[in-house]
Amino acid sequence: MIFRSDTGPCPGPGAGVGAPPGRLGRARGVALWALSLALLGLASEPSSAADPNAPTDEQVAAAVAASDRLLNMGRVGEAYEGIRPIAEARPDSNQATFALGLAALAAADAAAASGAQTQGREPRELYNISIRAFRGMLVKDPSLLRVRLELARALFSRGRCLSPPANLIKHILGDDCWAAEQHFLRVLGSNVPPQVALNVRRYIQVCRARKRANGSLTLALAPDSNVNTSTSAQTVNIFGLPFQLTDEARATSGIGVVASLGAEIQRPLPKFKWIPASAVRLRVGGILFRREYSGGDWDDHNYSTYAGPRFISSKGQWSILFQADSRAVNGRPYSRQYGLRLEGVRLVTRKLWVGGSLEGSRQTATSVEGPIGKPGNSWNGQSFASYSVLPSLNVRFMGGAGHENTDRLATRHRSKWVGVMGTYDLPLGFSMTLAQQLFFTDFEQPNYLFSPNPPETKLWFSRLALFNRKIRFGGFSPSISLIREKRDSNLTLYQYERYRAEGGVVRVF
Repeated sequence: MIFRSDTGPCPGPGAGVGAPPGRLGRARGVALWALSLALLGLASEPSSAADPNAPTDEQVAAAVAASDRLLNMGRVGEAYEGIRPIAEARPDSNQATFALGLAALAAADAAAASGAQTQGREPRELYNISIRAFRGMLVKDPSLLRVRLELARALFSRGRCLSPPANLIKHILGDDCWAAEQHFLRVLGSNVPPQVALNVRRYIQVCRARKRANGSLTLALAPDSNVNTSTSAQTVNIFGLPFQLTDEARATSGIGVVASLGAEIQRPLPKFKWIPASAVRLRVGGILFRREYSGGDWDDHNYSTYAGPRFISSKGQWSILFQADSRAVNGRPYSRQYGLRLEGVRLVTRKLWVGGSLEGSRQTATSVEGPIGKPGNSWNGQSFASYSVLPSLNVRFMGGAGHENTDRLATRHRSKWVGVMGTYDLPLGFSMTLAQQLFFTDFEQPNYLFSPNPPETKLWFSRLALFNRKIRFGGFSPSISLIREKRDSNLTLYQYERYRAEGGVVRVF
């Protein structure tokens, strides 16, 4: 394994590839003999591969063994030059590909340790070769734990994750250190030895403490069967009598555009005396969200900003944030609010993370004429438990509750919800996310025109998302999401069914 009991939290380039002192003599001759035999056999022995000139499985095995011995002796350059033609001639061999990835990674680490910068041509090209080899194997079989571990270390080294990021924009979108953290998290949720798990946790802490910025970007076309979230019923009862609904009041289909941009800057702060084991960062960020449809009648806009300290430890992180936001619905102002949010996540076991958020705010309903009444106290809380069933399969259980309290009486409500989400990396490069959530909303004010009882609704929200990790453009992959909403209510006017499709891109690691 690349993690040993004597390694520190962040081994530098070349860690773990030193030559054991008692093995150089005999091992060197055996390694060179085996490697020479494998290379000479390319043209002289028959091959079991489709290409008659390709090395046989026996020759591949001999070359891999020779490469391993050379790595153990610290002769990383010879190991890489020896295994490269074998791996290129037999791209179908996982043994050869993995050996190439290990040798390229060791050679890159050695070049960086000798004084070359990891962004220099030779070490960076070697890191690229190593990462391509490991990623290609994970695309075929995402359950390969050792491959994922080596890929995480290669990304960590190429990204120079011990140093502050040089390119802030790239860092916001997600750089090598972000990708390394995602793979380390998956490794941590697997059955690895305790010392390996401890070192992986240290790597994760370094990746998180290194953060100086992060961000998200979503841009998607969104065909929608019910853009105005209205009932599909032909009639409703008013004072017990049936009335025909106009076309404008019933479900309307359309195509919209969904855009979301989030960005955050972090700066180191002095450690707090009452939390000595945590690194502290100041977070300042904002989120812009817009859902646009033709005509502007069913648009949804939200703008928010926040700031506060973030505390990072080896078992998790948490933040205290002051936030303010403004929302517009159907092309008209809806609300504005400000308050505090407490959020965090913590490692319980190697497979289980728990976390959530709790926020309280002063919320004011708004309209085109200005504020509606006085501010009210609103709150919202949610929690989750994320469990790693496999390195390629994660299941998350979620739940929450909230209360919106403003002087817009028609929208005052209490809500609660539960949900489950699974993310699975499939063979052939596909990744799939399935989510099912159930929302219960009880309004406080009756709509006397339709019923003396307040509206009560139950909303089923289902989502299927799919993308392929083999298709990458600058670290992004095209994705498609299919969404279904079905709301039941004691009032016909609040019932609806809605289908949406969103096509965009996602950041892949």
